Amino acid sequence: MLSGTGQADSENQPCYHRRVSGAKFSTLIAVFFLDYSLVMERMDGLLINVDRDLQRRGKEALKEGNSNAERCLTLLNVMVRFARNSYYAVRYVAPGDPSEDFRLKPNYVLVVPAINRQLLDLLFSLVYMLDDLNVRSLQYQRAGWRELYEEQHMLKSHFSRDPAWQQHFRNVKKVLDDMVVRYGIMKEERKDPGLVPFWKHPFELKDENTESRPFLRYLEKWLYADTSAQAHLSFGGLVMVGIFLVADMVGGQDEDIVNSRIIKQYHFRHISRTAFVTLAIATEIDAYYKLGNEKAAAYLWNIFAEYVVEAKEMFEQRYEKLLTV
Repeated sequence: MLSGTGQADSENQPCYHRRVSGAKFSTLIAVFFLDYSLVMERMDGLLINVDRDLQRRGKEALKEGNSNAERCLTLLNVMVRFARNSYYAVRYVAPGDPSEDFRLKPNYVLVVPAINRQLLDLLFSLVYMLDDLNVRSLQYQRAGWRELYEEQHMLKSHFSRDPAWQQHFRNVKKVLDDMVVRYGIMKEERKDPGLVPFWKHPFELKDENTESRPFLRYLEKWLYADTSAQAHLSFGGLVMVGIFLVADMVGGQDEDIVNSRIIKQYHFRHISRTAFVTLAIATEIDAYYKLGNEKAAAYLWNIFAEYVVEAKEMFEQRYEKLLTV
């Protein structure tokens, strides 16, 4: 069962304060247990329902001959499925009680920030895209054509004479040809893929002139920056996780504190991020298309907001209003 632990504030309300790094935890901070069974079934239901609703809308758009709507719906369907897959993977790799599977170790949670960075990248793109979905989703997909084309060119330059690669090259060429038609790649762009702009990264998207810019800047400052540092393992990111990797070398009381308290606080912070960022992705899509799952989403946000400071702030920044529009 997925669960989490964290710190309690002065009023004994369970929370996690994002501004405290792992190396600075006080040994006097209380540790509590957050049972994710409070949200697990409803979270699963929401993700399944959003997926099915998008599939249904996509089929309707295709039947009506609305290829642009079908293109957008299919893209967002893949996004919510990616988020759901990541959420399920984290639930397996980093359960609250590793004793559920002797092969799982508490330190396996250190891989979660890398997964969370992917989810935050997706959320950044999604929020920015939904400010002007038809135009920006096409820009996103056209940038994907360029990336795949350039990768194919690089691989063919190196492995063109290798028979083992030939079927792969044929398969990718078919995909690229389909993308040319679907995304309107012009003849001059096929000759010079550099004419197709790359999609911007979160650090760039936050400064774009778009309606959601305040929220994107909030995400970058309070969630993305430290998650990205840990995913990329800058020295600052390595310092944040190093305490877990050398605890057994230090030994004694310090090792006990790390294993009994600090790793649980770290677990709570990053598992919580996986859950509520996945929830944010589903909420964005459900609200944009008015799929009718707002009550389920609101219930989940209220639970997370009660237990997780970061979720509460994200809810107040954007989703409280989004779910009441």
